[in-house]
Amino acid sequence: MKKNITIVLAALLIAAATFTGCKKDKDNSPAEQELSFHLHTLVGNTAANYTSVFTDATGRSFTLSDCRYYISNIVLIKEDGTELPMTGKVLLANPMTAEYEIGKVPVGKYKGYRFLFGIDSVTNHSDPATYPSSSPLSYQNPTMHWGWNQGYIFMIMEGKVDTSAAGNGTPDFDFYYHIGLDQMKRTIDFSTTAFEVRSNEDTELGIVFDIRKVLDGVNIPLEYYTHTMDVLPLATKIADNIPSAFQPE
Repeated sequence: MKKNITIVLAALLIAAATFTGCKKDKDNSPAEQELSFHLHTLVGNTAANYTSVFTDATGRSFTLSDCRYYISNIVLIKEDGTELPMTGKVLLANPMTAEYEIGKVPVGKYKGYRFLFGIDSVTNHSDPATYPSSSPLSYQNPTMHWGWNQGYIFMIMEGKVDTSAAGNGTPDFDFYYHIGLDQMKRTIDFSTTAFEVRSNEDTELGIVFDIRKVLDGVNIPLEYYTHTMDVLPLATKIADNIPSAFQPE
């Protein structure tokens, strides 16, 4: 009988030690909170949309009928300089949507972050058919892809522009800019834009994307189209404007 009692006590001690160890491991696991981008697509100081008439930096009137662009390769930079890649996270942004979920990240202080305008080379040459329909990398309507062997369209911007001499009348002429190819991706570097993820509080990072800055130096009535490959200098000019079009809010 005494032997049985000893065995039971030993079992209870082992169970208690195991429970305490599990609880300790759980308590020591890093807390996480949701992180999201709050992305405002603007034209100057005005929210971009598909109904208003806007003006470029020269005062020329234009409208938008489509504006979509990819953001990928998001990397958070912790306070100690270590990097936290948000692996596999790709956003297809548009003026009608402001909130974009990034995922759960460890609570703590961060020095900043960076991301790609466009898509990395490997993903760019993947097949949209391999992604679920809910993925931004799956087939889109209208399309954001030129065919699996050519890659994704990093940004589509379409609309109408006023071609009159004064340039301040009703937009009457189509323009379209389809920017892609590996060499058109650009790094958006907010590595010194510090933020903190706090316990029990979701975090939003405010970002502004200014279409007026995207079109800086573009004479829309004369430089009114590019599918990147056919008018490469114009596509490069637009892509080179992209980093300055993004600003932390």
